[in-house]
Amino acid sequence: MKKLVTLLAMLVMLASGASAQESYFGGQRVLIAYFSWSGNTQRVAQEIQRLTGGTLFRIEPVTPYPTDYTECTEVALEERDNDARPAIASTVENWNDYDIVFIGCPVWWHTAPMIISTFAESYDFKGKTVVPFCTYASTFRDETLQKIVDLTPDAAHLTGLGARSGQTSGVQAWLNSINDEWEENGGSTGINNVSATQGDKNNVTYDLSGRVVKNEEASHGVFIVSKNGKSHKVLK
Repeated sequence: MKKLVTLLAMLVMLASGASAQESYFGGQRVLIAYFSWSGNTQRVAQEIQRLTGGTLFRIEPVTPYPTDYTECTEVALEERDNDARPAIASTVENWNDYDIVFIGCPVWWHTAPMIISTFAESYDFKGKTVVPFCTYASTFRDETLQKIVDLTPDAAHLTGLGARSGQTSGVQAWLNSINDEWEENGGSTGINNVSATQGDKNNVTYDLSGRVVKNEEASHGVFIVSKNGKSHKVLK
């Protein structure tokens, strides 16, 4: 019934010429902050902006990441293993005016890029509702969404979205769902945990698609071994 009401409200909005933002989260101001390297996350962010009428903010590093894929993965791994905080080139204007903050990124080395940590630590999230989203190739969607939640403990949270390869077909249905979620929580609280299996990330072997493999399965090929907080490519 709630989804039907939401759909009818959107139809009324279109007929009346009301702004898109007024149809979500009671008209509260929306910010969509995102980091995108290949363009996948940017496509999802732009679709969220189109549907909500929110403000886009691109999280860009002061020192750009390499455009070559392999070189970029090496920089990203070094940043993650050193718990780095890459500097961001610009800041959000009028931060205090926003109530709902979408934070999006690609999955890098099984989690959010370290520049997302920089962003999260740069602002006061008290009284705000954070909505995580990410783009991914095969897995580690939930872990990345959970990382964004963990980085913003002072905020309320709504259920995140993982978009494989930057697909935008499910964005509107997701927005409708979390709008219902927001209304059911009185417009002030949200979900404090994105259903994610954290597990022990030490002494784990992954194949190149990100799938966890047992030691007996890792008999030959190229693998990524995570041990004591460090990740290494190995040939077996």
